[in-house]
Amino acid sequence: MRKVLLTSVMLMLGACSTTDDRDSQALVSGNHLPSTSAVIHLTQQLANELVRQNDQLTPKQPLLVATPVLIETLMVTNSLGLQIQQGLIAALHDHQFNLIDLNVGDNVRVTDKGDFLLTRDWRQLPSDLPVEHVLVTTMSPSVDAVLINSRIVNVTNNRVVSVASASVGVSDLPGYLSMSDAVVSQDGLLFRNQSAGQGKIKIGGEVQ
Repeated sequence: MRKVLLTSVMLMLGACSTTDDRDSQALVSGNHLPSTSAVIHLTQQLANELVRQNDQLTPKQPLLVATPVLIETLMVTNSLGLQIQQGLIAALHDHQFNLIDLNVGDNVRVTDKGDFLLTRDWRQLPSDLPVEHVLVTTMSPSVDAVLINSRIVNVTNNRVVSVASASVGVSDLPGYLSMSDAVVSQDGLLFRNQSAGQGKIKIGGEVQ
């Protein structure tokens, strides 16, 4: 009886080890993201690649993480972009980058709904920040995936000092991505495809 119990425990440990190995391999190869905590794994993968590609930025130099935007306009983001931004901040801090938080206001705002320091109102933000390097990210939807490209840029001379890329599909981020409808709107016009899924992937929660 004891021998059977020991064998069962060893099989369970072996299964856990195999799962961990698959998750680690997925992060390294970028071929497939684990289904759990997908945005966290995605941003960790991007941060690992940014560290590997970095050829200039030192830990003492401040770095600002900008909000990811859609590549068509460079002015529109969405719920996925906002989450990628937060994930990149956490992942890069884990790599000991010297990060600057742009959303910290000048003063704490005490209200009947709570006490707030973070803000997106530019009038409540500091006018000058000691930042020369900014991480910018674009999202490019296609029929079956969204291509994400990140790069660290020296804003004093526009030199790219590091780059990273990843591709995610609906199955990787079902909470944020969905296949296109048969009828899609583009530039104020309606277009009808033969069936759903023939247009670009939809990213939920668009934010101007």
